[in-house]
Amino acid sequence: MRPRRLGPLLLLAACGDPSDTPTTASAGITSVTAPSSTGAATSDSATSEPTPTTSAGSATAATDATTDAPSGDSSEGDASGTSTTGTSEPASGTSATDTSGDTAASDATTTTTGEGMSTTTAGDGTTAEPCPIGQDGCPCGQSDICDPGLECQAGLCGPPAPPVCGDGDVEGGEQCDDGNKTPGDGCENDCTPTPAPATDPCGFPSDGVWLEIDYSSAFTSTNPDWTYSPTPGWGEADWAPQGESWPEVWDIYQNVEVEDDQIGRVAIVDGNGALQIMFGIGGLTYDYATVCVQGRSYSVGSSVTFTVQNQLNKCGATGTMANDWSIHSTGVDLETCIVDNNEFQGLRIFASGGSGALSLMRLRFTLHGAVY
Repeated sequence: MRPRRLGPLLLLAACGDPSDTPTTASAGITSVTAPSSTGAATSDSATSEPTPTTSAGSATAATDATTDAPSGDSSEGDASGTSTTGTSEPASGTSATDTSGDTAASDATTTTTGEGMSTTTAGDGTTAEPCPIGQDGCPCGQSDICDPGLECQAGLCGPPAPPVCGDGDVEGGEQCDDGNKTPGDGCENDCTPTPAPATDPCGFPSDGVWLEIDYSSAFTSTNPDWTYSPTPGWGEADWAPQGESWPEVWDIYQNVEVEDDQIGRVAIVDGNGALQIMFGIGGLTYDYATVCVQGRSYSVGSSVTFTVQNQLNKCGATGTMANDWSIHSTGVDLETCIVDNNEFQGLRIFASGGSGALSLMRLRFTLHGAVY
């Protein structure tokens, strides 16, 4: 009866033990090698189906080549028991992976369509919302064209850069730009024009030191209201003649009356009278001197001629005042009649022609370009 036991033994030797099947694996690839069968003359190599992977390189579908094939057969092997090796290839349309499992990233791309739109495709294949050509934050059009109010900068449209005052280009809200920060030269350091200098009622610039007498609320000829230029370092005390604390008005012949005229309260300076402002300018030099006289001719029949002069050197000039019932302003240019750095001088005003009577309301005396 012993010969009957040979059949199972032969069958066992031919099929082999399933637990003895060796398995080898690498990242993304699984291979199975069946043991060599006794008596096999040849071996065939077969490639398994591609194994889908995620972007991290992990398997997404189980390979058909597993180690649990029954009876010693591999899942794709021959019935004769020949050994089969399965090699996994990347699936079509999936990301390529390296041995470390990283995905080879691709840069985002921007595509311009024929309808004035641009789209951006990210590395993962997703597409951003369309960006209209020429709009804020979107690509510039041909020849760097952007929508009104926008400028092309680095290929994208956006608000224009704010103007830079002092670069020599008039742009934005600038009214001027001369390329420097020097004030008073026609264009200020905020790119606005230099304001025209203030002037007195006669049109002379108020650019120096000045004093003004006003009879519109006075009661005597020697006590008018005084006003001084707002010049630091030169005020009332600095105008004072030698030995005095402030400038003074002298009524030379003691016959100038203060009256209410048709234009208001005035000092009546006729042919027999004269007023004289006593002053000093020790330590001061200047470019030229002017006097602005406001009033009218006291007579309603004709205009009046008046003279303003420095009594120190008898240097002066004349002006004319109309006779209608309104306040007139007449300027007199004394040039350099005032003596530099002299502490005792007298500026006299008197009627010298025409009706012979001046209704004097105000007088401003200015030294232009004063240095002290």
